[in-house]
Amino acid sequence: MTGGVLLLLIWAILQRNSLQKLAPLRSRQLVITLVGTAFASTYLGIWLQQMSLKYAATGIAQSLTSTSPLFVLPIAIATGERVSLRAIVGAVIALAGIWLLLIR
Repeated sequence: MTGGVLLLLIWAILQRNSLQKLAPLRSRQLVITLVGTAFASTYLGIWLQQMSLKYAATGIAQSLTSTSPLFVLPIAIATGERVSLRAIVGAVIALAGIWLLLIR
């Protein structure tokens, strides 16, 4: 058990009505979704990143790994969140920099 989980459990025990706050975890579907998401986003993501470093040129793999924050913008727009012009300009500059690194 990691330290963060242990602290979270201690905090939940000390809170009033902590059992009511944990009521959504009684849903089997929610727990399965949480476990699947945790697996896919942490274990699978890190494993794929390490495989890219193993099989691709290091500079290219690291450049592509650094683009992960750029994928947040389309997801934010798709979910209806407001994205500032500054964020879009920053993403375009980042893509241009990566393009400059990858052209031969």
